[in-house]
Amino acid sequence: MLIKNVTATATGLIVLWADQSTMTFSWFWLMDHSNDPQSVNSQTLQRNVDTFSIPLDIAADSAQLDAAATLVQINWPNQQITTISCLRLCQVAGKTLDDEQLSETGSKTFWLADNMPETLPSISYHEVMQSEQGVLNWLENIDTYGFSIVTQTVATEQATIALAERIAAAQTTIFGTYWPLSSEVKHHDDSAYTTDFLAPHTDACYYYNAAGLQMFNCMEFDGSGGESVLVDGFAIARRIQAERPDLYEILSRVAVPGHYKETAVHLAAERPTFRLDRRGELEQVSFNNYDRSPFILEAGEQSQFYQAYAEFNRHSMNQDNWIKIALRPGTALIFNNWRCLHGRMGYSGKRNFFGCYHDRADYQSRMRTLQQTLSL
Repeated sequence: MLIKNVTATATGLIVLWADQSTMTFSWFWLMDHSNDPQSVNSQTLQRNVDTFSIPLDIAADSAQLDAAATLVQINWPNQQITTISCLRLCQVAGKTLDDEQLSETGSKTFWLADNMPETLPSISYHEVMQSEQGVLNWLENIDTYGFSIVTQTVATEQATIALAERIAAAQTTIFGTYWPLSSEVKHHDDSAYTTDFLAPHTDACYYYNAAGLQMFNCMEFDGSGGESVLVDGFAIARRIQAERPDLYEILSRVAVPGHYKETAVHLAAERPTFRLDRRGELEQVSFNNYDRSPFILEAGEQSQFYQAYAEFNRHSMNQDNWIKIALRPGTALIFNNWRCLHGRMGYSGKRNFFGCYHDRADYQSRMRTLQQTLSL
């Protein structure tokens, strides 16, 4: 029981939480967020409340907590009665996870040189393919560490597609829905289609809807080098926030433009290196110096930005912060492109991958629904 009592006042509803703290909810907000059958369509779960007809000075006559402490009933001057669930109040107050959150921040493992995972998160292809619990375990690996290895993966395009679609349909971009990745690909002009070293970066800084997940399945390898590199961008951000909050503020505020150009294609988007959500929590790291577009700032701010950007790069290029994974046939890698930077060591010989992207909303939807259904 998270709510002990409620008190109606002239200005709003005072909620007494189980920890003895209090919070006041305005009457306008409570009318707008009621979730009884007259306020929310029970079939579509969309709101029926006409927000814009609510008087700004609305006030309730009374309110009471039900015996089970699950609902608050509110009695309005026009004889209307609405209810709002205690769970909703707890969610918006941050007392428990809301419907959008996948997990508590404290459940995630942020890793740099001083706290690398002792065992890399992994799951077998068969476990993912055979059960919904396997899919949830896979997604929880990604949520916790930012990535997961999939072992015993069949090295075919069909198997890659089947694995990806255990999460959701793949995201279509200019590279297609599913795509090969090797130095033999000639129809895109991108550094990924070379044998060169690639510094850690996030993909699609030139898309406003950058891919949420990226997956590679190794089809063929006959050569040397070419290890995949991962860096925890969230861990870097947390380190900078702790050590240089001034630089963190700059990277959270200054929008950095990115672009991708080839024949008949010119993509462009911009966002800060650290994008925060409405709670002020870090939601997305975007860092790709290859694709950064020209832009200029006022002289003092420009100097500060370059200092902050260089500080992020210093951490991302520190090989002690890297996880290197030598992908070979039978091994797939999936990672959160909003959290982890990825790169590649230079290589010689053949290195053929087949992969895809997933939209962030799609994979999060899959995880939420699995959490709900498998917890029943």
